[in-house]
Amino acid sequence: MNEDLSTTDQGTTGSTTGLPSTTGAGTTQTTAGATVTNTATVAGPSTTTNGTTGNPPVTGTQGSTSAGPVTTATSGGPVTTSGSTGVGGMTATAETTGSATTGSDLPPNPSGLPEPGDGGVAQPSGAAGGLVVLPWAGYKGAISYSFDDANSTQINNETQLMGLGVRFTWYLQTGKQEAGNAFYQRALDAGHELGNHTQSHGSGAADSDVNQAQTFLMNTYSVVGYTMAAPNGSTSNYNGISGQLFILDRGVSDSLIGADDNTNMQNLPSWIPPQGAGTAQFNPKADAAQSQGKWQTVCIHGFTGGSDGAYQPIDLNGFVSHVNYVKEKGDVWIGTMLEVGAYFLGRKAVKAAQPQAQGSDQVYSWTLPDVFPPGQYVRVTVDGGTVSQDGVALPWNEHGFYEVALDAGSLTISQ
Repeated sequence: MNEDLSTTDQGTTGSTTGLPSTTGAGTTQTTAGATVTNTATVAGPSTTTNGTTGNPPVTGTQGSTSAGPVTTATSGGPVTTSGSTGVGGMTATAETTGSATTGSDLPPNPSGLPEPGDGGVAQPSGAAGGLVVLPWAGYKGAISYSFDDANSTQINNETQLMGLGVRFTWYLQTGKQEAGNAFYQRALDAGHELGNHTQSHGSGAADSDVNQAQTFLMNTYSVVGYTMAAPNGSTSNYNGISGQLFILDRGVSDSLIGADDNTNMQNLPSWIPPQGAGTAQFNPKADAAQSQGKWQTVCIHGFTGGSDGAYQPIDLNGFVSHVNYVKEKGDVWIGTMLEVGAYFLGRKAVKAAQPQAQGSDQVYSWTLPDVFPPGQYVRVTVDGGTVSQDGVALPWNEHGFYEVALDAGSLTISQ
């Protein structure tokens, strides 16, 4: 099910994960103006002394136009919570409900993503091998709701929207006064994503408009935007800059996205609901994502009854009822554009890896895209064997998967 999220301080997320990660030069985001160094602390390789597992922090430097929030990670015995990374304007702590059955001291859900099903799935016990990278974090389908323009009908309906307990993406038009409203900080603290919708909504030169918005996100919210939404859906105007800075640029041409589709991430399909839309228009979109096993993205500008001039505003009560309808399904992942987009790309990278024999072990290695947020995971299952990264066995999550840290660049399956 999609779990309600408790909050943690913005910028630093406590995490119980001790999964090994690799760090390096990272991704350089080139923008106008001064370059600011982004330093992130991640869990280093596991060390064992007198039977106690610990993870000394390892510091890496990411060249960037702005400094992203610092994330920390520790492990050392049984744990019950994990934190999602602050990348792309997201901070949250979610309870983990899976159980580790491999003897690992690591938590079974370091990603902090919601867990599908009721649990109780037995750990695979067959012959070592048979790696499968699960689509959509183990759910049947996925849906992402994004809100454009920093309109007042988004802000004024905070209680109803935040009360849904799921994560949305807020694409801020940063030249508007509303973009600095405290509502967006509270949304950030609750695990939502803040994304780039340019400074002036396309009135200025493309690169400058994007860079100014990226600077605003850093200066105001201390986050690096990793996704953008092109103003008016004109993604072709931003192809140069979007490819340098973002994992995706959301367009406005509606289409479901399959887990193995060769989707153009710089013109990602999205549905704009008609004015006044409610459950009658929204629910079939979620039904299709569920039945076809695909990802539906939604572009919303605001709600009816306001004076903000939102494009094709929708019915608030209908939207709230719809999101609750999706939550009740239990097998459709409600995630931000960053969460689902990074999972989509990360899964492709791991799925393309070919096993290399090292003695009796099978080693899978992958390369992530040049622009990719750190601290992301995919979920995998196997026929049997021990799944490990950097010599540390990964725990089995009783919701039916192992969580694999993408930053590590490889995993090993052994007898």
